[in-house]
Amino acid sequence: MKKIFLLLTLISLAFTSCEDYIADINIDPNAPQDADARNMIQGVMLSNQFWANSDANRLMMIWMNQATGADRQYVALNNWNNSTATDMDGAWAEAYAGTISQAKLAAEKALLEGNPWLAGVAQVLQAHSQGMVAALWGDVPFTEAGDYANFPNPAYDGQASVYAGVQTLLNTAIANLSNSTSVAIPSDKDIYYGGNKAQWINLAYSLKARFFLHVKNYPDAYTNSLLGMTSPNDDFKARFGTSYGNSFNPFYSFLVYDRSGYMSAEDSYGASLLEPGSANYRGNAKTNESLRYEFNYLDYWGYYNSGQELNFNSDFDGWGAGDGKFGGESDVPLVTYGEMLLIQAEYQARTNGLSAGVTAYNTYRALLRTGYSIGTYDDGFSDYFGNNTASTKYLDYADADFAALGMENSDSVLPLDAFLRELYEERYVYFIGHFESFNDFRRTNNIANIVLKPGFANTPQRLLYPQSEVNSNSNVPSPIPPVEQKTPVNL
Repeated sequence: MKKIFLLLTLISLAFTSCEDYIADINIDPNAPQDADARNMIQGVMLSNQFWANSDANRLMMIWMNQATGADRQYVALNNWNNSTATDMDGAWAEAYAGTISQAKLAAEKALLEGNPWLAGVAQVLQAHSQGMVAALWGDVPFTEAGDYANFPNPAYDGQASVYAGVQTLLNTAIANLSNSTSVAIPSDKDIYYGGNKAQWINLAYSLKARFFLHVKNYPDAYTNSLLGMTSPNDDFKARFGTSYGNSFNPFYSFLVYDRSGYMSAEDSYGASLLEPGSANYRGNAKTNESLRYEFNYLDYWGYYNSGQELNFNSDFDGWGAGDGKFGGESDVPLVTYGEMLLIQAEYQARTNGLSAGVTAYNTYRALLRTGYSIGTYDDGFSDYFGNNTASTKYLDYADADFAALGMENSDSVLPLDAFLRELYEERYVYFIGHFESFNDFRRTNNIANIVLKPGFANTPQRLLYPQSEVNSNSNVPSPIPPVEQKTPVNL
């Protein structure tokens, strides 16, 4: 009997030893199954900035005539009526799976870990992504989004209610960032502000201002813009690096490495507004756009197309000129101080009249005179001959410039209308390569008189719901709205 017991004991130990030996054999130590908020937050930041500069953004540039589809399937994209649901799969997935759901989880973890400041950062990122998704698609998942276990088919919230919910989320973020007992935001993980909570608060108020503007609540947009960014140092800019496949600016990756020649600027209205000598040139005795033109566009250099191209020059990749707007490591403005000044100018004009609007607009133009260009300083940019003094001029405007037959009113419309037209034309060129130009076009019924590409029916008003969502979520609106159908807040 003792021999049998001993044998069973030895067999048991042998199996236990084997189990210990193979325990966790299928767990990859380089692919952790979970992480704390501190180690999640940078991934949320990167996902948010990459979807904001995705193929959907390039499509917006083409629709808004800031760029042109020049080769193969991109030629068809010039016509917004050719847009397909599969075009939107990537941007939607990055926004929801990569940003919104992960930001919500990071915020929950940060609160459990006793770090409300970091929770506030995650909530600001979630609000940025969720608000822009609502702007582009209309009715979208919000209250049930990011909780697949409980809501595998999240309901769609109305566009206006999503905007209201985002405002509440930003209020919560500001409250968390204002907590006096929090652990510090990890500076080594914060690629934007290095752990400076005051700048995250400024960003939160700036987002509130933008989203109030989207729904035409001009007083609240103005009030929050004053609480938002106070200098160019507060600008929220996507940060990129010099490694293909990992950190390139997505525009550069597409234009140079992935689909060279597919997209140009030839015959684009955006280029013609900034190009001196063009019939559409917006310059005048007080405005010279030469430097901003060169920062955004390449003028007939023929790298990949025979005419104008987007300026993808990069110092690090041997192009022989300073970084252009779409260079490999060029920062891309997402929310900016300049945007806040433009919101303030619009509010003043709409509320207090032309003189107040012109005065506020001149504050913005004074910023342009410092070298501030589309949300960032020119950071090493020079023209093709290494000349850092390419012509630029943004003198102050006067009320008389917007009077009938004045410098900015050759067609003698009402002076206030002439001013708003100029303001929104400025926003159009300021937001080249940014979703806000599309949002402005729809919200204002094209106050700026932007000329879209000719020959196509209707005008673009929204992104199509992605095919992946149509296939997997029974709550997708039915019938699915076409690209020319206005979203609810723009009716």
